[in-house]
Amino acid sequence: MTKFISDDMMEEALTFLATHSALGAEARSDRFRAEHARKRIRANLILTSEEKTSAMKEAWAEQHERYAEAVNDEAEAIRNDEYLRAERNRADAVIEAWRSEQANQRAGNSFK
Repeated sequence: MTKFISDDMMEEALTFLATHSALGAEARSDRFRAEHARKRIRANLILTSEEKTSAMKEAWAEQHERYAEAVNDEAEAIRNDEYLRAERNRADAVIEAWRSEQANQRAGNSFK
């Protein structure tokens, strides 16, 4: 029987899950903070704008350098969070595939 998931792959997946939970939580909280920082900066810029209409105040705020920096910070936080989430999903998939292989192998051995 062909083995698709090696012992090294399984060990790597288990190690990742065992050692990266704090990083995942930190990435999620960084994402949350970055999103709210962007919203606060936008609101503050709108409030300090000297434009006459609310549409112009919003446009002024959204083109401001501080807002652009906040958007970039949020994008980076999202990238980090999504990367760790994808890695957790990959590790889960490896473990599930390994478990399926093991079950199939046991079922195959019981018919011999």
